[in-house]
Amino acid sequence: MKSSTLTTPRFPLLLWLCVRILSIPVALYAFFSQANVVGLTSWRRLLAPWYSWDAYYYVAIVREGYKPGSPTANFHPLYPAISALVSVVFREELLSLLLVASVAGLFLTVVFYRLAKLDLDDVQSWQATALLLVSPFSLALFVPYTESLFLLLSVWCLLAARQGRLVLAGLAGCLAVLTRQQGLFLVLPIAWEVWESADRNWSKALRKWSGWLAIALVPLAYLAWIFFRAFAINDVSPDFSSAQKFIYSVMISPTTYNILDQQQFLPPWTAIWKTLQLLSEGRVHWGAYVDTMLGLVFISMFVLAWRSMRTSYRIYSLVIILVSLSFYTGTINPYISLPRHLLLAFPVFIGFASRYKLRFFPLVIAVLVAIQMTLLWWFVRQSWVL
Repeated sequence: MKSSTLTTPRFPLLLWLCVRILSIPVALYAFFSQANVVGLTSWRRLLAPWYSWDAYYYVAIVREGYKPGSPTANFHPLYPAISALVSVVFREELLSLLLVASVAGLFLTVVFYRLAKLDLDDVQSWQATALLLVSPFSLALFVPYTESLFLLLSVWCLLAARQGRLVLAGLAGCLAVLTRQQGLFLVLPIAWEVWESADRNWSKALRKWSGWLAIALVPLAYLAWIFFRAFAINDVSPDFSSAQKFIYSVMISPTTYNILDQQQFLPPWTAIWKTLQLLSEGRVHWGAYVDTMLGLVFISMFVLAWRSMRTSYRIYSLVIILVSLSFYTGTINPYISLPRHLLLAFPVFIGFASRYKLRFFPLVIAVLVAIQMTLLWWFVRQSWVL
């Protein structure tokens, strides 16, 4: 195992900064080059390209909070809560969301590099971090979405667990749950690292109070969010008649059907089969082929990286991928947002970089950035759902 470094990862930070800067003119040109868009009338029009898809709901939460019957209850509170605090200073909700996402992405770059350094050398750590930043799955890190904050907290969780700081890992996992639903699955790698730290000895593991506290904090945070939805906005009506109804009446807000009325959680093999049928019939939006292709690329990376991944990373990544493949979103595009859902299985980048040292890596980065900016163009023009 390689020792961790406290040095600043200069090249990853420079890459993050370059992509962050590049995304601004690309987004502005994509938006204002549309025929039905007029020129600037105030500085706030500079923010217009980022006001797409889920950004609507985050702006609504920052501006008005959660309201009964609103689909905003589907979005966990930490990201909009931090953005609301920032908006007190800047007086602009969307700008605050962008700033929080950008700062989180900056810190994510540092923390992810340090996590990678626990197992990889300098070159491999650089490549793993670069792939995280510029892969087509990672566009969400540069828009006003939760992914940058969620990944920062999730990476921090695994880093702390690896370093034996279990209570800190539990706190990070707790905050990750308050950012996205998938944070609940961090309980699995935390539990495995507790087991590893106890030398896989049950008696030692049972005496590790810090480990049990870390494990407990994650589901307790999700439970607190459910109670908030139940009592503050009357959004929970438990239905135990089926797993599907339980998920959408308790674990996830039932108002999420107002966003995607055909969505379901299905066994992954069922969702995959239904998707393949729709794709073969050609009755879907063109974005479905993009999402499916990117999904296949990510799953291929996971398979290739498997042998080089730590067991806790395998468990977490496998669960994230299976859950992502289980989220069926209807006949127009059966896997909406699949690439960014798969991005949450971030240890895949570490495992992949551990096994493969890519030749001509600057060229690889350039190609990936070009693909990412193309996706940003489609996102801004609202022709593709991120």
